[in-house]
This record gives sequence, C-alpha cells and structure tokens, in this order.
Amino acid sequence: MNLAEFPFALLSDRHPRDLNTVSFTDTIQGEDGQVERVWTVTGSDEFGLPLASDELVYVALMEVTKDQNFESRTVYVTRYDMIKRLGWPDKGQSYTRLQASLDRLLSVTIKAERAFWDNKKRRYVDVGFHIIDDYAIYDEQPGRKARSGKKRLPYSYVAWNQVVFASFQSGYIKHLDTAFFFGLRSALSRRLYRYLDKKRYDGKPVFRIGLRKLAFEKLGMSRNYYPSHIKQELERAHQELADTGFLRGVEYQPRPGADDVVAYRFTSRRYLVEQEMISETKVNELVEQLVAAGVTRTVADQLVAEYGEETRVQLKYLAFRAPRDPAAVLVEAIRGRWEPPASYLQVRKQQTDQEASAREQKTRMDAAKREHIEEMIQHQAADGVLEDLPEDVRDRIEQQADAEVAASSPVLADRPDSAAYIALLRDKVRRAVMSEYPADFNARRESLFAGADGVGDDL
Repeated sequence: MNLAEFPFALLSDRHPRDLNTVSFTDTIQGEDGQVERVWTVTGSDEFGLPLASDELVYVALMEVTKDQNFESRTVYVTRYDMIKRLGWPDKGQSYTRLQASLDRLLSVTIKAERAFWDNKKRRYVDVGFHIIDDYAIYDEQPGRKARSGKKRLPYSYVAWNQVVFASFQSGYIKHLDTAFFFGLRSALSRRLYRYLDKKRYDGKPVFRIGLRKLAFEKLGMSRNYYPSHIKQELERAHQELADTGFLRGVEYQPRPGADDVVAYRFTSRRYLVEQEMISETKVNELVEQLVAAGVTRTVADQLVAEYGEETRVQLKYLAFRAPRDPAAVLVEAIRGRWEPPASYLQVRKQQTDQEASAREQKTRMDAAKREHIEEMIQHQAADGVLEDLPEDVRDRIEQQADAEVAASSPVLADRPDSAAYIALLRDKVRRAVMSEYPADFNARRESLFAGADGVGDDL
C-alpha cells in the first residue's frame, strides 16, 4: 500500500525531455501535529523514470508474489507467464518491453521522507530504496517439467528490494482485483483505481480529496494543468470506473478560496448482495460450500459460527477473485471482510443496466399501448356520434371535410379512392364531430373507457 499512496511511474509510455526526477508531497495529521510527507522518484541516466507500462509489470509481479505466498523476496518467473498475465502478445517486442520495464524498476530510486509507513513500528519513517534489487532472465520454454513429472521452478527470477519486501511481510498489503485492473483502458484509470481501492479499504462509503492534491500528488498528472483541464482528463477515468461499477458517483464540491474537493462514492456491498437470515439449514449449506472450496470442516464451522452472513457474501464473490488457492482466499476474505472485487461490481453493474433497460423498454411499450388504445377509443366514440346524427348533418360534415382535404392536399383530392385520402378525410370528419358535439363525444368516450381492459387484451 506504500506504493499505492504516491506514484512511482509516469502516466505515459514516453520519457519527457530533461525529466529524471519527480517529487510529490502532502500533509497529514500525525501524533505530533501536521506532518509533511515527501516522496521523490529518480530514474537512472541510462533507463530513466519508470513508465505507465512498468506499473503494469509491478502489479503482475505482485500477483506472482501472492501466488508464491510472499515466502521469499526472490520471486521465480518466466517471461511467458509474465507476458500472459500482462495480456501482451507473445512476440519478441513484448519480451523486449518486459526486460526494459525490469531495468527501470531495478534502477529507479525512491526517497521517502516521513512518507513510508512502517507497519511494525506503526509510524512513518525516512527510507531510500529501489523497487527490485536484482533479476535474472533466461530463455525458458513455458511449463517445463522435471523427469519426475513435477513442475520445476523457473531459472528466471526477480528479487524485491528488502525494504519493500519487509513492508509486504509486515502485512501492509491488500488484495487487488488484478483482472479488473488489467482490463481498464487507460493508465490514468488504472492509477486512480489503485489509489481509490486503497482509500476504500477502511470501509467508508465516501472519500474526499482536493482536486490539485489528487491530480498532482497522487496521480502524477502534469502540474501545468489548470483545474478545468484536470477535470477534463479525469472525466474519462471517472466514467470508466462508474461504467464498470466501482464508483457509485463522483462530484466536485466547491471550497471558498481553495480548489474544489473531489468526492468519490464507492459501491458498497449492501447494494450488491441481499441480506438473509442464517437459518440452521443455511448454516449447514454454508459449511458444505466452504468445505467444497477446500476449507477444512473445522475451520468452516468456526467461520460460519463467528462470521455468519459474511461467509455467504464472500462465497458469492469468490469466483470473481479468480483465486489460485480458493480456500486460502476465502478464509482471508471472510476474516478481513473484504470489499467486493471490482470485476463483480462490473458484472453487477451490467446486470443492473440490463434490468433498467428492460424496465424502460416495458414502460415505453406500455405507454405506446395505452396511447393506441386511447386513439382507438376516440375514433370509435367519434364514429358512434357521427352514426347517430341526421343524414343531412353527416353529409354536411363530410362535404366540409372533403373541401378541407382539397384545400390542404390537392394531390390527394384528385385520388379519392386512395388509402391516404380516405384516412385524411376520416380524421377531419372525426375532428369536426369532436368540435361540434363535445358533450356527446365525451360521454361516448367515457363509456368506452369503462371497457378499455377488454380492448387492451384484444390488442
């Protein structure tokens, strides 16, 4: 989580000229008052600052480290597996790109002044570190097997810096939905997601931050941007995170004499999974589901007894976490009351949108049906009134309507047998009846409306 609080990579995949060091600062409330944190990132002369694609490689390395249970700061990898995780094409350019990323992650130096949280000592400390300390890449075939049939460890490895790995081991990490992360389209969306995902860790439904602080100190956007430009750039990221269900809403809140505050509203679990009473039957079902996922029966009994409804919620989320070790992830998620994975939010958002679209379509169809019924009733009422009129009155109304058609549509008047002429003539006759005999028309219409249910069924 230290590497999610401040940027360590640029937001682009190109190096700006004459830029090899970037610095980020903020102020927080510490035990002894206001504390200014400074985070300085310096690239090497040869390789430069890390780029947006290097952040992808970092997250993929974190995923591999998690798969290997954070047992060692030396993480065994294959280039093929890394490329596959990153979603890059399996060709030479991707392998070259991967090695260039490792070079930048190896050579970058981060100096954190009161900006690196020591989870063991429970305080911010001053540290200087690299992200990785060394790596070795060998040309290996994917899925190599030993003669015994057991899978060998790859020759290739990446070794985390000891400062970074010590932070991992102290527990200052959180689960990241990597499938969702890699599925985001822009570097800004990914950076914003990692930062906000950390901020929703405490379970609060809303997170607020100053616009410039967010843009310049947390996301690494250009300091030349005006507030309007920042909002314009953020709009696409906000839309993507809202469309995928991670955010419920975003709003800008003005502050007198200061820049706007951005308020992010997260999608809370209470909007996603209906709460249920845990009956004795349900308890047994939950235990069996946990056991089926690989949890021992003793642990499953304990989890359901202690966490109850939380076990059902996390079982529902499990498939969306794509775990390599479902039992371990389930136990950790239940005990930690993990928030829903972003990919689940995305699917739920799609379902909600589809349901809303279906409701809207039904509303439109019902409205069109009602409008058609009302039009038919009006026609029937006008025709009924016309039939009850004396013959000479009917002749007068029809002759007047014929004259109006001739005046407004002389072409149609020359084709009195055409469907268009007959339809227009009938419309004008009906309008004349409604205008001259409103009381009779309304009475007959109300009578017909009383039986409208039958008309609607026929339609």
